[in-house]
Amino acid sequence: MSSYTRGKKRPNLVFVLVNDAMYFGFKPKDLSSLTGVSTSDVTALGHVAASAVVAGKIMIIGAQAPKPPRVTKKISGATVGQQQTVSTYCAYPSITTAQAAGWNLTKSRRGVSLRASSAARGSLTAIATLSDGSLYCFPMNKADFEAYGTELGLTGSATITSETERKKLVSGSSTPYPGRASKLLENGSTFSSFFSTTKQGDAAQAGYDIVSEERVIVTAAAGG
Repeated sequence: MSSYTRGKKRPNLVFVLVNDAMYFGFKPKDLSSLTGVSTSDVTALGHVAASAVVAGKIMIIGAQAPKPPRVTKKISGATVGQQQTVSTYCAYPSITTAQAAGWNLTKSRRGVSLRASSAARGSLTAIATLSDGSLYCFPMNKADFEAYGTELGLTGSATITSETERKKLVSGSSTPYPGRASKLLENGSTFSSFFSTTKQGDAAQAGYDIVSEERVIVTAAAGG
Protein backbone atom coordinates (compact mmCIF):
# COMPACT_ATOMS: atom_id res chain seq x y z
CA MET A 1 0.00 0.00 0.00
CA SER A 2 1.04 3.60 -0.55
CA SER A 3 2.81 5.29 2.36
CA TYR A 4 1.68 8.79 1.38
CA THR A 5 -1.50 10.32 -0.07
CA ARG A 6 0.33 13.45 -1.23
CA GLY A 7 0.26 13.78 -5.03
CA LYS A 8 -2.03 10.79 -5.49
CA LYS A 9 -5.07 11.02 -7.73
CA ARG A 10 -8.16 11.75 -5.65
CA PRO A 11 -11.26 9.56 -6.03
CA ASN A 12 -14.74 10.68 -6.94
CA LEU A 13 -16.63 13.51 -5.31
CA VAL A 14 -18.14 12.69 -1.91
CA PHE A 15 -20.50 14.60 0.34
CA VAL A 16 -20.90 15.13 4.08
CA LEU A 17 -23.76 16.72 5.98
CA VAL A 18 -22.73 20.19 7.11
CA ASN A 19 -26.13 20.87 8.69
CA ASP A 20 -29.67 19.45 8.55
CA ALA A 21 -30.39 21.06 5.17
CA MET A 22 -27.11 20.89 3.29
CA TYR A 23 -24.39 18.54 2.04
CA PHE A 24 -20.83 19.74 1.41
CA GLY A 25 -19.08 18.14 -1.57
CA PHE A 26 -15.33 17.62 -1.96
CA LYS A 27 -12.75 15.19 -3.36
CA PRO A 28 -10.95 13.53 -0.43
CA LYS A 29 -7.58 11.86 -0.47
CA ASP A 30 -7.65 8.10 -0.99
CA LEU A 31 -7.68 7.36 2.73
CA SER A 32 -8.07 3.60 2.27
CA SER A 33 -4.72 3.46 0.47
CA LEU A 34 -2.92 4.20 3.73
CA THR A 35 -1.66 1.38 5.89
CA GLY A 36 -3.25 1.86 9.29
CA VAL A 37 -6.52 3.37 7.99
CA SER A 38 -9.29 0.80 7.70
CA THR A 39 -12.55 0.83 5.79
CA SER A 40 -14.42 1.21 9.07
CA ASP A 41 -12.27 4.25 9.92
CA VAL A 42 -13.45 5.91 6.71
CA THR A 43 -17.07 4.80 7.14
CA ALA A 44 -17.12 6.52 10.54
CA LEU A 45 -16.65 9.90 8.83
CA GLY A 46 -20.06 9.93 7.16
CA HIS A 47 -18.73 10.31 3.61
CA VAL A 48 -21.41 9.45 1.02
CA ALA A 49 -21.55 9.38 -2.78
CA ALA A 50 -23.76 11.87 -4.62
CA SER A 51 -26.24 9.05 -5.30
CA ALA A 52 -26.66 8.54 -1.54
CA VAL A 53 -27.48 12.16 -0.70
CA VAL A 54 -30.86 12.44 1.01
CA ALA A 55 -33.54 13.65 -1.41
CA GLY A 56 -34.44 17.31 -1.20
CA LYS A 57 -31.22 18.44 0.50
CA ILE A 58 -29.04 21.24 -0.87
CA MET A 59 -25.71 20.11 -2.36
CA ILE A 60 -22.79 22.56 -2.39
CA ILE A 61 -19.31 22.28 -3.92
CA GLY A 62 -16.24 24.47 -3.46
CA ALA A 63 -17.84 26.72 -0.85
CA GLN A 64 -15.91 29.15 1.31
CA ALA A 65 -18.71 28.72 3.86
CA PRO A 66 -20.27 26.76 5.38
CA LYS A 67 -17.51 24.25 6.04
CA PRO A 68 -17.97 20.89 7.81
CA PRO A 69 -15.87 19.82 10.80
CA ARG A 70 -12.32 18.69 10.05
CA VAL A 71 -10.75 15.70 11.77
CA THR A 72 -7.25 14.22 11.93
CA LYS A 73 -6.12 10.68 12.63
CA LYS A 74 -2.70 9.46 13.71
CA ILE A 75 -1.78 6.50 11.54
CA SER A 76 -0.98 3.54 13.75
CA GLY A 77 2.16 1.64 12.88
CA ALA A 78 3.56 4.39 10.64
CA THR A 79 7.33 4.23 10.44
CA VAL A 80 9.96 6.79 9.48
CA GLY A 81 9.36 7.81 5.88
CA GLN A 82 5.66 7.09 6.05
CA GLN A 83 2.81 9.56 6.50
CA GLN A 84 2.17 10.01 10.22
CA THR A 85 -1.29 11.63 10.18
CA VAL A 86 -4.18 12.18 7.78
CA SER A 87 -6.84 14.90 7.82
CA THR A 88 -10.23 15.18 6.14
CA TYR A 89 -13.78 16.51 6.52
CA CYS A 90 -16.36 14.77 8.67
CA ALA A 91 -20.16 14.93 8.62
CA TYR A 92 -21.35 16.99 11.56
CA PRO A 93 -23.62 14.20 12.96
CA SER A 94 -20.70 11.73 12.71
CA ILE A 95 -18.23 13.48 15.02
CA THR A 96 -18.85 11.14 17.96
CA THR A 97 -18.58 8.05 15.74
CA ALA A 98 -15.40 9.40 14.15
CA GLN A 99 -13.83 10.10 17.53
CA ALA A 100 -14.63 6.56 18.66
CA ALA A 101 -12.73 5.37 15.57
CA GLY A 102 -9.64 7.35 16.57
CA TRP A 103 -10.22 10.62 14.70
CA ASN A 104 -9.60 13.89 16.55
CA LEU A 105 -11.63 17.03 15.92
CA THR A 106 -9.15 19.69 14.76
CA LYS A 107 -11.49 22.31 13.33
CA SER A 108 -15.16 22.93 14.09
CA ARG A 109 -17.67 23.55 11.33
CA ARG A 110 -17.97 27.13 10.11
CA GLY A 111 -21.09 29.01 9.09
CA VAL A 112 -21.66 31.95 6.76
CA SER A 113 -20.91 35.45 8.08
CA LEU A 114 -23.40 38.17 7.22
CA ARG A 115 -22.75 41.91 7.03
CA ALA A 116 -25.79 44.00 7.88
CA SER A 117 -26.66 47.30 6.24
CA SER A 118 -25.16 50.19 8.18
CA ALA A 119 -24.76 53.92 7.65
CA ALA A 120 -21.14 53.49 8.71
CA ARG A 121 -20.30 50.99 5.95
CA GLY A 122 -20.40 51.19 2.18
CA SER A 123 -21.09 47.51 1.59
CA LEU A 124 -23.36 44.76 2.88
CA THR A 125 -24.22 41.11 2.34
CA ALA A 126 -26.72 40.62 -0.48
CA ILE A 127 -28.57 37.32 -0.80
CA ALA A 128 -29.83 35.66 -3.98
CA THR A 129 -32.39 32.86 -3.68
CA LEU A 130 -31.79 29.90 -6.02
CA SER A 131 -34.14 27.18 -7.26
CA ASP A 132 -32.60 24.48 -5.04
CA GLY A 133 -33.55 26.52 -1.96
CA SER A 134 -30.03 27.76 -1.29
CA LEU A 135 -29.43 31.36 -0.26
CA TYR A 136 -26.26 32.56 -1.98
CA CYS A 137 -24.53 35.36 -0.05
CA PHE A 138 -22.13 37.85 -1.60
CA PRO A 139 -20.75 41.33 -0.82
CA MET A 140 -22.43 44.24 -2.60
CA ASN A 141 -22.05 47.98 -2.66
CA LYS A 142 -24.76 49.44 -0.45
CA ALA A 143 -25.79 52.11 -2.97
CA ASP A 144 -26.11 49.47 -5.71
CA PHE A 145 -28.18 47.25 -3.43
CA GLU A 146 -30.55 50.10 -2.66
CA ALA A 147 -30.84 51.06 -6.33
CA TYR A 148 -31.10 47.64 -7.99
CA GLY A 149 -31.62 45.00 -5.30
CA THR A 150 -35.40 44.86 -5.57
CA GLU A 151 -35.34 44.50 -9.37
CA LEU A 152 -32.96 41.55 -9.03
CA GLY A 153 -34.82 39.90 -6.15
CA LEU A 154 -31.95 40.37 -3.72
CA THR A 155 -32.45 40.58 0.04
CA GLY A 156 -30.27 41.63 2.96
CA SER A 157 -29.17 39.91 6.12
CA ALA A 158 -32.13 41.31 8.09
CA THR A 159 -34.41 38.89 6.22
CA ILE A 160 -32.66 35.88 7.80
CA THR A 161 -34.75 35.46 10.92
CA SER A 162 -34.77 31.71 11.57
CA GLU A 163 -32.34 28.85 12.00
CA THR A 164 -34.02 27.10 9.07
CA GLU A 165 -33.06 29.99 6.78
CA ARG A 166 -29.55 30.20 8.21
CA LYS A 167 -28.92 26.55 7.36
CA LYS A 168 -29.53 27.36 3.67
CA LEU A 169 -26.88 30.10 3.47
CA VAL A 170 -23.82 29.54 1.30
CA SER A 171 -21.02 31.79 0.06
CA GLY A 172 -18.14 31.48 -2.38
CA SER A 173 -19.31 28.17 -3.88
CA SER A 174 -18.78 26.98 -7.43
CA THR A 175 -22.13 25.19 -7.10
CA PRO A 176 -24.70 26.50 -6.36
CA TYR A 177 -23.96 29.72 -8.24
CA PRO A 178 -26.50 32.43 -9.12
CA GLY A 179 -27.30 33.77 -12.54
CA ARG A 180 -25.82 37.15 -13.45
CA ALA A 181 -27.47 40.11 -15.16
CA SER A 182 -26.10 43.39 -16.50
CA LYS A 183 -27.74 46.70 -17.37
CA LEU A 184 -26.57 49.68 -19.40
CA LEU A 185 -27.12 52.80 -17.31
CA GLU A 186 -28.04 56.28 -18.52
CA ASN A 187 -24.53 57.56 -17.83
CA GLY A 188 -23.08 54.99 -20.22
CA SER A 189 -21.66 52.69 -17.55
CA THR A 190 -22.73 49.08 -17.05
CA PHE A 191 -24.02 47.63 -13.79
CA SER A 192 -23.72 43.87 -13.25
CA SER A 193 -24.78 41.62 -10.38
CA PHE A 194 -26.29 38.29 -9.38
CA PHE A 195 -30.05 37.83 -9.31
CA SER A 196 -32.55 35.53 -7.58
CA THR A 197 -33.69 32.84 -9.99
CA THR A 198 -37.40 33.66 -9.85
CA LYS A 199 -36.60 37.25 -10.90
CA GLN A 200 -34.89 36.34 -14.17
CA GLY A 201 -37.94 37.17 -16.31
CA ASP A 202 -38.66 40.39 -14.43
CA ALA A 203 -35.04 41.49 -14.74
CA ALA A 204 -35.09 40.93 -18.50
CA GLN A 205 -38.27 43.01 -18.80
CA ALA A 206 -36.63 45.76 -16.72
CA GLY A 207 -33.85 46.12 -19.29
CA TYR A 208 -31.23 43.72 -17.92
CA ASP A 209 -29.22 41.42 -20.15
CA ILE A 210 -29.14 37.91 -18.71
CA VAL A 211 -25.43 37.10 -18.84
CA SER A 212 -25.70 33.66 -17.26
CA GLU A 213 -28.25 31.44 -15.52
CA GLU A 214 -27.98 29.74 -12.15
CA ARG A 215 -25.95 26.58 -11.59
CA VAL A 216 -27.36 24.10 -9.07
CA ILE A 217 -27.36 20.36 -8.42
CA VAL A 218 -30.91 19.11 -8.56
CA THR A 219 -31.84 16.32 -6.14
CA ALA A 220 -35.03 14.32 -6.24
CA ALA A 221 -37.90 15.68 -4.19
CA ALA A 222 -38.62 13.79 -1.00
CA GLY A 223 -40.68 10.73 -1.82
CA GLY A 224 -39.94 11.11 -5.55
